[in-house]
Amino acid sequence: MSPSWLNKARWTQVRKDAEFNRLRRISSPSYVFRGNNSVLWDLQGEEEILLCGAAGTGKTLAILCFINELAWRYAGLRVLIVRKVRVDLTRTTLVTYERDVMGYGNPLVATVQRESRKVYRYPNKSEIVIGGMDRPGSILSGEYDIIYPAEAVQFTLNDWETLIMRLRSGVYPYPAIIGDTNPDRKEHWLKQRSDKGVTKLLNTYHKDNPAYWDIVAQQWTPAGVRYVLGKLSRLTGVRKERYLLNKWVNAEGMIYEDWNEDIHLINADDLPDFKFRIRSIDFGFNNPFVCQWWGVDYDGRAYLYREIYQTRLLVEDAAVLIKNLTGDEHIQADIADHDAEDRETLRRRGINTIPADKAVSEGLQEVMGRIRVEDDGKPRLFIVRGARVTEDIELKSAGMPTSTQEEIGGYIWNDKKNKDEPVKADDHGMDTMRYAMMYLRNEVGTKVLTEWWTDD
Repeated sequence: MSPSWLNKARWTQVRKDAEFNRLRRISSPSYVFRGNNSVLWDLQGEEEILLCGAAGTGKTLAILCFINELAWRYAGLRVLIVRKVRVDLTRTTLVTYERDVMGYGNPLVATVQRESRKVYRYPNKSEIVIGGMDRPGSILSGEYDIIYPAEAVQFTLNDWETLIMRLRSGVYPYPAIIGDTNPDRKEHWLKQRSDKGVTKLLNTYHKDNPAYWDIVAQQWTPAGVRYVLGKLSRLTGVRKERYLLNKWVNAEGMIYEDWNEDIHLINADDLPDFKFRIRSIDFGFNNPFVCQWWGVDYDGRAYLYREIYQTRLLVEDAAVLIKNLTGDEHIQADIADHDAEDRETLRRRGINTIPADKAVSEGLQEVMGRIRVEDDGKPRLFIVRGARVTEDIELKSAGMPTSTQEEIGGYIWNDKKNKDEPVKADDHGMDTMRYAMMYLRNEVGTKVLTEWWTDD
């Protein structure tokens, strides 16, 4: 007869195994993946993989389900899910992971709010670490079997190579970086890297997503009719090419031809000291409400370092948000669109605005001049990566810009030959930026500059 302590240990292990199997069952949804969303298991040995597709092709869910299955199969697996800006994971990738993979109420995800989540821990000691390249901190001090850069097109080549250096050959024998992205411009480093064969690019399509395409009936589902044939089909120009047709294309007739993300986008840590700060505001509700914070350095260069870009935001709520985000920063001036009622709403909440100079042609020329690289090798306008405070999920799902930075590449001339005026679509950040630059150029801005430059 076995000792009582041995029986107790055996039954304790039985209970642990039963709980493990129960958690695995509820955390392993059964999805049918099609096309390149289904081939991740066949790519063992590929170190760099990129799922590329238009909006809504199912690539994010495919990667998350693959990661989840690996976490259960390989005890002690370490995974990193990362975005360029950590806060953007909260309402996008982590929602998909918790809702569609693990299931709301699952004890493995129910203990910590997504905003504060740093890691998901599995009962077999596997871990999924969460982070952003804007606050790399401890995420780059460890090593990982799998790294998933979500929205990979937002990363720099340096980010990508830094992440690759954190891969290890641990409990999983095929360490890999597996990203997903929508197409972007032709010369993007991800496209170039894929064309050279360094990164394995796999295209995904809307018909790969069972939610949108009925493979038996060979027709769009009701959801596919609403989203693909409806929402995405209403896109125009470069956004339609990228977010509906899955093409890496450049915008024809781009207004700011000198814009170069490698030059004009900078990290927050690289910001200089500011001589003064201004805010620029464009009102909207169905269209985005935009508020931009600009800092001007001692050489007169302007830096967009913070931005609200959000639909369905009431002006009174925007005022509270603006003041909370500004904190104790001294704002020299608030420049706003001309809507009298909205300006009055801001005034009642302590934000006094001056009307923007809305001259389009002169404003475009002013922005162009600032974007152009000068003799010292620097432009006079920069945007901080991750300046946008919160990503608008409705805009993102519709293939629309979610920040001023995202508008620039699709901001085109209405007549590409005459170049008289821009297309009036997806230009809310462009208008707001123009207001700010015109303020810096005009007399009121010149007076402020003169006073600041001569006060030392």
